[in-house]
Amino acid sequence: MSPPEAPDSREADAPAEREDVAGLGVTPLGIWGLAWPTMLAMGAGTVVRLTDFAMVGDLGPSATAAIGVGGNFYWLIESLASIPSLGLMAILARAVGAGDAALADASHRQAQLQGVALALLGCALVFPATEFAIGIYGVEPEVVAIASDYLWWRLWATVPLAIAMNFGAALRAAGDARTPLWAGLVAASVNVFLNWVLIYGNLGAPALGVVGAAIASNLALVVMMVHFVVLWAMRRLVLVPTAGSWRPDRDLQRRLLRIGIPSGLEGGLFQIGLMLFQRIMSTFGTNVVAAYNVGSMLLNFSFMPGVGFAVAASTLVGQHLGARASDRAEREGWRATFWAIGTMSVIGLVLALCARPIAWVFTNDPEVIELSVLVLTIFAFAHPLMAIEFALGGALRGSGDTVFPLICVFSGLVVVRLGVATALVLFLDAPIEWVWSVLLLDYAIKAVLFVERFRRGSWKRRRV
Repeated sequence: MSPPEAPDSREADAPAEREDVAGLGVTPLGIWGLAWPTMLAMGAGTVVRLTDFAMVGDLGPSATAAIGVGGNFYWLIESLASIPSLGLMAILARAVGAGDAALADASHRQAQLQGVALALLGCALVFPATEFAIGIYGVEPEVVAIASDYLWWRLWATVPLAIAMNFGAALRAAGDARTPLWAGLVAASVNVFLNWVLIYGNLGAPALGVVGAAIASNLALVVMMVHFVVLWAMRRLVLVPTAGSWRPDRDLQRRLLRIGIPSGLEGGLFQIGLMLFQRIMSTFGTNVVAAYNVGSMLLNFSFMPGVGFAVAASTLVGQHLGARASDRAEREGWRATFWAIGTMSVIGLVLALCARPIAWVFTNDPEVIELSVLVLTIFAFAHPLMAIEFALGGALRGSGDTVFPLICVFSGLVVVRLGVATALVLFLDAPIEWVWSVLLLDYAIKAVLFVERFRRGSWKRRRV
């Protein structure tokens, strides 16, 4: 089946909505209506992350590298805690599309129970081993010392993070992308302000440096969690508490895990791959690691549309499948892909053209600036391919097909990116630009795999 001739986010041909007393049913919002709040929410998070880099950049390349490496490992713990939210997205979207308020509330409660349990498990495993965890990256001893402190402090907010992620996933699956946006904006404002206070020691606070950035992030997550919980308890959300129970439901728990574990493994595998890729880059020195992390943070701006369209595709595909409109689900998946390709390509080009002045904001080291410009230029060519992975990956996950994206990540990241990059360094003594260029091959392979999987349509028949 071929994709539609042009993207269109209008809902004129949507099936009749099924609503119950909770007002659930297929959302009347189109691709853009669901995508832009998620883009802005991610943008707020990116601004916070870039603020962290900009503020600790005054402390030197070691601090910049440390916050990047420590953050990368923390994302591995985040992948574990996010497993329930990934399963929740598919189950709850179908429940909403079918107008089943009881299942929507029950799946949300069970996801929260799972999220807290997995967050505590991750913390228990990593708390006593933060230095060992950072040491895996192969960075210099000074970076290990700073990054392990940063990671240790970040672990304290893993439970609030898990709770907030589940609320965000549940609301987006129900078609409400604006409430997570406002919660994210409030948290981002708190985070930036506390960065200024705790990193530099303003308003009488101690100057904590990188540790201050970690504590600021933690407190912002607590604010976000409280924001969601209060609105939910006051019945101010589209998902209101019903007579659901907090007792573990084995059937729902298994369904959440069956869908969420492949996505969680995908996120974890991706972070492990990044860790190993960082280790390869560490052989080129701290400046290369610092430049790559600055470049990665800048690339988050062009990732924002991809994530937004991925969430929109996941929501609409899941809801339309719940409403038994599989053809409409396919059309929305292709539309999200077209919009993602166009938008990400433009933003990637702008970032590449403006890379040098932007890099000056985050570091005053001339070598780091030159390397940041190089990595952004290389990444610009990968943006259309990244867009396909984002949008079609989101569409497949919305249908409950989470195993195939895991296979794609393994094929591209582990086999291609790490395999080829390792061979270049060990056998050809290749320069860093060759190593970074391997990412183009990685994303090209994954784009082909995602297009073919979605085109075949086997995801329409998946049961969640």
